Amino acid sequence: MTNIIIGAGVIGLTTALELLERGQDVTLVDQEPQEGLGASFANGGLLTPAMSDPWNAPGIHRHLAEFLFSSSSAIKLRWSAIPSLFAWGGRFLLSSTPARFRAAIAANFELGMYSLGILDEWRARLPLSIDASDVGTLKFFRSSRAFDAVVGVTDLLREQGLDARMLSVEEMIRLEPCLEPIASQLVGAIHYPQDKSGDAYLLCRALADRIRRLGGTFHFGREVHAIELRGGKAIGIDLGEETLRADNIIVAAGTASPGLVKRLGVRLAIKPVKGYSITYEPEPGQRLPAIPVVDDAYHAAVTPLGGRLRSVGTAEFAGGDLHLDRERVDNLTAFMKAVYPQIATAETLATGKPWTGLRPVAADGRPYIGETQTPGLWINSGHGHLGWTLAAGSARLLADLITRTRPEIAPEPYCVMRRA
Repeated sequence: MTNIIIGAGVIGLTTALELLERGQDVTLVDQEPQEGLGASFANGGLLTPAMSDPWNAPGIHRHLAEFLFSSSSAIKLRWSAIPSLFAWGGRFLLSSTPARFRAAIAANFELGMYSLGILDEWRARLPLSIDASDVGTLKFFRSSRAFDAVVGVTDLLREQGLDARMLSVEEMIRLEPCLEPIASQLVGAIHYPQDKSGDAYLLCRALADRIRRLGGTFHFGREVHAIELRGGKAIGIDLGEETLRADNIIVAAGTASPGLVKRLGVRLAIKPVKGYSITYEPEPGQRLPAIPVVDDAYHAAVTPLGGRLRSVGTAEFAGGDLHLDRERVDNLTAFMKAVYPQIATAETLATGKPWTGLRPVAADGRPYIGETQTPGLWINSGHGHLGWTLAAGSARLLADLITRTRPEIAPEPYCVMRRA
C-alpha cells in the first residue's frame, strides 16, 4: 500500500516511520526546505503527559479581557485575530465545561503515556541522539492557592496511573539545587517522574535519516495545491507541475491542515496559536539544572537540553503571523532571570536565540487522528502544545487504523468526525 504524508514535522515523520516499519511505501511532502522546520524546530522539549490539560480550563471566559489588554498575560489575544476565531472560539468555550475538560485531559494523558512508551522503544533500538532526559518534570508554585488548583487535575490523573509527588520547598531544592536562590519565593512543588524531555528537532533529523534508509522519499520545498479525488476517494495530491498518486493521503500539516481538507467537506476545528522560546548556551563548566521546571505563575518552563537551556512559554492568538514580538521575547527573558538568577548572567543571556512557531490547537483540546468521510483521506493533526508529547502514540494509532490492525488504545476520543 502506498501513502503520501503531507507534513514533515514530528507528527508526519513519526507516522512515516510506523508505516514504513510495517512494509508500507511512504512519500513525505513539505513546503519547507527540510524536515522539522515548523512547530517542531524549537519547542519546549517537554514530554509531559502529566500536563495534559488543554488551555480552555473551566472559567477561562473570565480572563478574556486580560488576554486582550495585558502584555504579560500567559495567553495573548490579538485584536486582528478575533474575526477568524468566532466559530472556533465558540467550540473552544463550549469545551471548557468541567465534564468536557476532564474528558480531554483523560484522553490526552492516555495517549501521552502510550506515546512515551513507544518513544522509549524507539530509543532502545534506534540511534536517536536527542538530548533526552528521563528525570521527569518539576512544577513549582508561588502561592498555596495556585498549588491547590493544580492538585485537582493531578488527583484526576492519578486514577489513570499518574505518579505525582508533592514536595516541600526543602525537598524541591534537594531535587533541583539550582532553584535555591528563589526558594524563599516558593511554597512547594510537584514532581512528575514519568515525564521526560528531549529535542524534537533532533528527533526529526534522526527519523528523516531512518526513513530514507527504509526506502521512504521526500519532496521538500513543494506546496500542495489540492488533494485529488476520483469516485469520491482520495487518490493523490496536486503539486502544480505534477501530481503524486497513492492509496492513502495523510494530512499531518499542523496549522495548514484545515485549509487542505476544507474544500473536501472536512471541517477541522484547528487554529494557529503562536508560542515562543529562547535557547541559551551557557559557558562550559557552569552548573546547570538537571530537570525541566515549570513555573505555574508564569505558565512557562525552562528545559535542559544537553548543554543548552530553553526558556519557553506564552500562547498568542495572532493568526498566521510569525513575527517575533519584542514584548513576548522580553517576558521570556525576564522569566529566565526570575527562575535562575545565578545562571542568567549577561553572558548567558547574550547567547539567547529567540524563536516562534505556530501550534495547531484543536478547539476541544484533543488531536484529530483517523480517517475522514472521504475514503483514503486521513488526518493526524491538532495536537496543540502537546505535539511532541503525543507524536509517537498518534503515529502508531493512525498506522494501526490504516493497516486495519486492532489499536492498543481506543481511537474514539480522537475521531476526526467528532463534534464539540
